[in-house]
Amino acid sequence: MDKREFVLNNVIKKIGLPVQRQAIQAGNVRTHFLLAGKGEPVILIHGGDSGAGAVRWYPVIASLAKCFQVIAPDVVGYGETDKPWAAYDRPYFATWLGAFIKTLGIQGVNLVGHSAGGAIALHFALEHPESIERLVLVNAAGLGAGTQSVPASTKLRMIWQNLFPSREGSLWWLEQQVLADGAKPDDTMLEVEDYGAEVVRGSGGRRVFWLGRGRIVAPLAMESMACIEAPTLFIWGEKDMNFPISMAQEACALMPHARLETIRDAGHNCYYDQPGLVVDALTGFLEE
Repeated sequence: MDKREFVLNNVIKKIGLPVQRQAIQAGNVRTHFLLAGKGEPVILIHGGDSGAGAVRWYPVIASLAKCFQVIAPDVVGYGETDKPWAAYDRPYFATWLGAFIKTLGIQGVNLVGHSAGGAIALHFALEHPESIERLVLVNAAGLGAGTQSVPASTKLRMIWQNLFPSREGSLWWLEQQVLADGAKPDDTMLEVEDYGAEVVRGSGGRRVFWLGRGRIVAPLAMESMACIEAPTLFIWGEKDMNFPISMAQEACALMPHARLETIRDAGHNCYYDQPGLVVDALTGFLEE
């Protein structure tokens, strides 16, 4: 077993309940995903940080799996999923997501997207409103012009980590840009970053970054939010250094069936800082 496989399996074991690793063909993309729990299916779309995929959701999978069937794919270009030579813009990711959902045979999906995964979920919801049962956007990218104000330090770090992935770079990223002020990453967070670094070093691991050129987080017109009729929940870490909560407030106000849950003492990856609060918000919304 190589280091990449070892670290991935170790993080999955720490989730704390049986988690299956499965793979299906979504269009022309062999897609790997984590599967846990029983009940109504909920699809978790991870963010676009370097390398790692579905395992980024490890703090909340076990709790959500008590009530739902949790399906967490490695988005195309990440984790163990195929990394083809492709555009890696929002339409490309949304097409992949549609193929993934169709192959699973899910009608009326509960879709949860974090960061760049939120931008994918938004694009999919706008193109396929009939396919969405409920939509959850967690510190989502793509909400209007505010997306363009991502700190320069974040952009530089993304470039650096895709050129020279390292634990030291990941530690800085977690402490300065991801977690709430003063919070320290635990060993599992760093293991996830170690796994992501191994993915980046592997075959095709840098394609999503270099070919995508950040287009996944390009701003959607705020006016388009009014077109989303599905019940929508915004979950936002109040101390997000990347995407300010004002973006969520503006988008939420435009949507006919949306509300905002602010997560206190939490940064961009609010489910790292406050997994219990995030699970409570998600469960309450999905069970309404």
